Amino acid sequence: MATKSLTTKSLTARRQADDRAGSYDWGLITVVTTLLFFGLVIVFSASFAIGLEMDSPYYFAGRQLMYMTLGVVVMVVLARIPYTVWRTWAIPIMAVTLLLLLAVLIFGTDTHNARRTFFGGRIQPGEAAKLGVVIYAAAWLTSKGDRIRRVQVGLLPFSFLLGIVGMLLYFQPSLSTAILIIATAFIMFFIAGAAIHQLFIILAGGIATFWLVFEYSPLAAHARSRIDLYIQAIWNPLESDQWQVWQAIQALMRGGAFGTGVGEGIAKLPGYLPFTWQDNIFALIGEEMGLMGALFIVLLFTLFAYFGLRTALRAPDNFGAILATGITTLITLQAVLHMAVTVSITPPTGQPLPLISYGGSSLVTMLAAVGILLSISRGLTTAPAAASAATDSTGRQTVSGKTQHARFDFGWRDWGSRLSGTGSRRTFDSTAPTSTFGTTGTTRSGYAGRQPRAAQGFIARIFGQRRPTRRK
Repeated sequence: MATKSLTTKSLTARRQADDRAGSYDWGLITVVTTLLFFGLVIVFSASFAIGLEMDSPYYFAGRQLMYMTLGVVVMVVLARIPYTVWRTWAIPIMAVTLLLLLAVLIFGTDTHNARRTFFGGRIQPGEAAKLGVVIYAAAWLTSKGDRIRRVQVGLLPFSFLLGIVGMLLYFQPSLSTAILIIATAFIMFFIAGAAIHQLFIILAGGIATFWLVFEYSPLAAHARSRIDLYIQAIWNPLESDQWQVWQAIQALMRGGAFGTGVGEGIAKLPGYLPFTWQDNIFALIGEEMGLMGALFIVLLFTLFAYFGLRTALRAPDNFGAILATGITTLITLQAVLHMAVTVSITPPTGQPLPLISYGGSSLVTMLAAVGILLSISRGLTTAPAAASAATDSTGRQTVSGKTQHARFDFGWRDWGSRLSGTGSRRTFDSTAPTSTFGTTGTTRSGYAGRQPRAAQGFIARIFGQRRPTRRK
């Protein structure tokens, strides 16, 4: 009778978790949908003039609609796949990422004095590498647990891995992509519970590395010239010798508070601001929609960051929390970098505005990342495996009596669902009440145990909530 009662409770708890898992984060979906359609309109406005010189004025907008449709399909599919699958496939994903970055150096197409794409610029592996590194970093950091605070286990191998990725991107060269990926990964490293002194080591090492690269590397000559020109005009961008910077500021000034009207801007015309449908699209938004339109875009990305961090806070497990944080950081940081270039806060980088700028590789990759974020927000985990999870006598997580491992650092390591600083693992308790993170209890998918103190505790403070409590 006791066994039958326990089985009934287990099935009831699992059914309740599945019901909750079926609910999408409609706030996040609304923000992403708004960005997509806003981007489609502004891409058409930015490109119809140059499109008239090609096949038709709808050339870029039509292709953007095609990329958007493909990206939405990918997003929907990934939103329905349990995000825990990506933890299992993290190593193959990282291997493919490295092979693509290496292959583009050998077989890639030379465009704009760089070799970053395949098939004449249609596919850019650097964009896919952003998501691939985030997935692998989330799985790697989760597998380390408290040991991440040890330099020889956490900082050194993590830096070595990112160094390989950065080196492959450097030889393209695509320094802005390398900086974006490395910055995102180390933010994840901090959120996962790295010791504070490691952050100072990272900061000092990063500054020294990039200074050496920019100062002495011949491949960084173009980036070095951009930085030199930026420094010369840092106090007055209108005096900049960089045509792109000067034209972007002029476009924002012409826009004023409410803009010249969609389609009425002149920055997109030949002889003015280059690549207004891609690298400089925020400048055109400022010209045609004014300060109000620019602030609206800032608001949308702020809301995206809010919903993304809320997803991380409510994630069913530590892997989901770190992965959601990484995806949110990647997209938000890239948006901030793009807008900072437009207002001359940073030197030109060539990074597109996520979900808005023209480009198939970028758009599909960003929508794929959003799909994974939606899967995390649904709390969609592999319930059968979770239901049978327990911990053995050594503290390792087991499923159906078998210890789970992952080969991440030249040896068999713990594949438990820990987060640095938690000091505990979460095990499935089908009889425990359900609640969300931020309170003592279980997660939406039925995990019981002490709450993580690193990632979700840090995010909880951002939201003004109390730190998740620890169960005795």
